[in-house]
Amino acid sequence: AVFCFAVSMSKGVSKSVAIIGGGSAGIATCRFLKAAGHRIRLLDAGSTFGGIWAPQPSNDVVYNNLTTNLPTVVMQSFDVDFSAKVPSYVTPTQLGEYLESYAEFSGAAENAELGATVTAVSRCRDGWEVSWEKGGQHHCEEFDCVAVANGHFNKPYMPKIPGQDEWLSGDSRRRVLHARDYREPTAFAGVSVLVVGGRSSGVDIARELRSTVSSLYVLAKGGSQVFREGHCAYVPVGASLRRDGYLQLEGGVVEGAAVDVVLLATGYQYEFPFLDTDSLGMRVERYVTPMYLHCLHATFPTLAFIGLPQSVPCPITAFEAQARYIAAFWAGKVQTSEQDRYEWVEARKAQVGERMQDMHMTGDTTWSYIVDLIRLSGVQGEELDRIERRVSVVQEIYRDRVSKQSKIPWGDDWYRRCSYGVDWNLGRWWVEDLPEVARL
Repeated sequence: AVFCFAVSMSKGVSKSVAIIGGGSAGIATCRFLKAAGHRIRLLDAGSTFGGIWAPQPSNDVVYNNLTTNLPTVVMQSFDVDFSAKVPSYVTPTQLGEYLESYAEFSGAAENAELGATVTAVSRCRDGWEVSWEKGGQHHCEEFDCVAVANGHFNKPYMPKIPGQDEWLSGDSRRRVLHARDYREPTAFAGVSVLVVGGRSSGVDIARELRSTVSSLYVLAKGGSQVFREGHCAYVPVGASLRRDGYLQLEGGVVEGAAVDVVLLATGYQYEFPFLDTDSLGMRVERYVTPMYLHCLHATFPTLAFIGLPQSVPCPITAFEAQARYIAAFWAGKVQTSEQDRYEWVEARKAQVGERMQDMHMTGDTTWSYIVDLIRLSGVQGEELDRIERRVSVVQEIYRDRVSKQSKIPWGDDWYRRCSYGVDWNLGRWWVEDLPEVARL
């Protein structure tokens, strides 16, 4: 279904733009840049739109039994609804189908070069030279601007657990894996597993493993002591691995079996292999700097990045807000100085302090971030009021979903069996819950 938030953007300066990435961020960027009158070429290595959710993704990081942890009414574009035939929490295939329909709605295919692997992006005169390979042929073209929307699920972040080297040396059969290596729980049948990380993938993997492993430990923030339930144990940060395989805390050895496998659900680092980041004055690790408003290079504002924020409750809506702002900026409808941009970057650094990995962690501030970007892009009056009301409804639904999630990492995910309904015109929503006795 198509709703009443169709893009209406007055035309300004028209730029030629290369968009790198054909997932949800790239599609959203294509849509809003086209609406602002820019000339687009979208480049993606895959054969279809969808990124990691495509039927045959070029970067396969999705485990077999994954179901989204956000309901469709929170995930979706304000302008394109999921099919009424799918549940509130969907499979990768269903999400991929939605993104195909979103791409069709956005007219992305008209401007896309699929099967194109971008190899280099470099400064040239007043613009950018973009090189890519397709079908064994090399291509090169100059653009006024570049929008990078390649996602951040390529380069695993693999921190060493205290005592890891000594633990590995104690038994040649021990392994350290990353969540991107995980596909299904039977591969870990009968072994003792330590899952490191308590965010979405760590919780999902722990829940799947609990029924097959001999012993399960989850090492994550949020507690100061061990919590045990059967053969599963939550272990606070500060635990270390020993050569004999056991976990050690200040108070002594953690009760339970020796660890056979460490599974890191620790997320990913940003990676842009086609950029010479040194020449662009960029630092790219678990954060990217210097980024103004999490989306524009502070020195070279004709280079944009869509989708850097993490812990985002409504991804496509956030991508659209960034794309709308960038479209207006490149059309000459938004003015900032380099000093303004760097002042914002420095203020953000001061906010996060030593935890630079939180530079793009927007979390619950994402809602105001979205509205601020849309307002800065020039939207006002009745249109802005409608968007703010919609954001408010989505925020309420998201908070309801959070309230239903188990506080135990391996706990029942009954919240995924809930069904949400919304009347967007009235700003009303409802949810069908399971009986109270089914909850943890």
